[in-house]
Amino acid sequence: MLVFMFPGFKKTSYDPSCDGPILHLPVELRGATIGHLWCSANPEVSAAGYAPVMAALGVDQRIDALIVWEDRLEELFKSGLNQIEALNALKGVPEHPTAGRVPDGAELEELPDSATLDDMINPGYSGPSLPSEPEEDPQLWPEMDRWNNFAPETIGKTYAPRTDQPVCYLPVFLQGRLIGYLWASVTDDAADFQPLLPPEVLHNRARGWWVGEFMRLQESGVSPLQALRSRIGAPEDPTGGRIDADAQERVAASLDELKEIAQR
Repeated sequence: MLVFMFPGFKKTSYDPSCDGPILHLPVELRGATIGHLWCSANPEVSAAGYAPVMAALGVDQRIDALIVWEDRLEELFKSGLNQIEALNALKGVPEHPTAGRVPDGAELEELPDSATLDDMINPGYSGPSLPSEPEEDPQLWPEMDRWNNFAPETIGKTYAPRTDQPVCYLPVFLQGRLIGYLWASVTDDAADFQPLLPPEVLHNRARGWWVGEFMRLQESGVSPLQALRSRIGAPEDPTGGRIDADAQERVAASLDELKEIAQR
């Protein structure tokens, strides 16, 4: 896989995909397997992630678990561990109330590639079909719940969720209540929704909706900043919320600074 890096770009987490053999560990919640942590078996390929078992939990719970494990992997990357060390470090983590834990005694097992893992944990799963794209302006797209099947298929099909560059951001409201910030990198191909911290279920549900919206915009060739600005004044979505028409764009020096702003 060819990954383009913008000048000055610095990775902030493991790559979300890789070719070749992988290692994996099961993740259980109250004794039931809900997903698998995986990483590249090649020590020189810095790739790792979390693959949910699609039938194990509802969409909201899958999003909650995915975000928890993504955040843990990001912290381990920042601490300097390679991807194999990171998975081993997660073995002893106590059970999270929604994301579960790696069961006692679990050992890394090797598979030929990530597709084999997907076939093993989600046999026959084809993912949601993408709706056809209307010809009008993005702000006029019908507001419907298009992305309830938030799934691993989003990886590589939307903007990067992390950057170490400054970010422009706008507040997002749902039923008159601030729920987080939509942001886009000033210089590279990154954009995402930052929920208020600590996040509630509705915040994670909103993030899933925005990931779907960004998938649509990226596919149509819209840059992250254009995607951010195209949502200003658009009708409120019952899941994702809205950005007010008079919202003022602000700049944070980094995602860490934006996370501090999002602390309640």
